[in-house]
Amino acid sequence: MSVAGWEPALGDCARCGEVGPHRHFSVPAGGTVCPACRPTGSAMPSPVTLELMEALLTGDWARADASQGINRRESSGLVAAMLQWHLERGLRSLPLVDRSDARPAVVQPAAPIVVGTGA
Repeated sequence: MSVAGWEPALGDCARCGEVGPHRHFSVPAGGTVCPACRPTGSAMPSPVTLELMEALLTGDWARADASQGINRRESSGLVAAMLQWHLERGLRSLPLVDRSDARPAVVQPAAPIVVGTGA
């Protein structure tokens, strides 16, 4: 998402740039927002979840690996919501990559992705 230009703002307010950290997360705004910019329906993720997301963005794999399952699920939900917002469609494959159980996932070869013109 970062490469595509959709990196969530996790420090300063995504709308006005007020220095953070901020507690509310707005998918349409693009990340965390200050109380003045917080739209109705904003999520209020755990501060630990926001720290995990920051670790993932900066490549701090040791800190990300040390995170707890609840924060990983919350982070995954926020990232999925942002991705679906930007793609303007649902992700049907999310249930297939859900790793909520402790068993390792069996990876099957993926079929080639064909992008059509939509015509």
